[in-house]
Amino acid sequence: MSRREFMFYVLSIIFATAWELILAYNSRFIGRYYVKRCTIFFENWTGGAGRPCVSWSKYSPSPEFVLLVLLPALVLLILYLWFRKPALKKSAVSISLPILSVIIGCFKTKGPGVLLVLLVVSLAVSGVAGKDKWEKVLLSIAGFLPGLIVSMMIAAELTAVSC
Repeated sequence: MSRREFMFYVLSIIFATAWELILAYNSRFIGRYYVKRCTIFFENWTGGAGRPCVSWSKYSPSPEFVLLVLLPALVLLILYLWFRKPALKKSAVSISLPILSVIIGCFKTKGPGVLLVLLVVSLAVSGVAGKDKWEKVLLSIAGFLPGLIVSMMIAAELTAVSC
């Protein structure tokens, strides 16, 4: 791997991770795109501490949320179509597949199961797409870090209590 490819992979990791951190910082604003919430207040409550409520939340990602979290991969894919560099395609695939595995994995499992799926998908994609050892390491990091941030963002919104 040349020095130029190495710098490109590092910059794509920084770009994708920074974008996901920006989304995580604004998760209260974009939370409505992937978590549906409802609060039900009891009307005829005779207790002295105010009206109690019951809250529920449901994981339901919208197309806007999927596009927002996949934006770094989509930008890299558009750059690949423009410049035809294989490193752009490898980075786009190594970022998008782990993030999609987190989005889909949250339907079936919670907690450590999502992280295990993320780790397996990141390692599998980097093993298939990478040529040498360092490229495989950089591709696995490029997929794992944004996927980890997206999984933490989804878990934080699902465990938030509104009552």
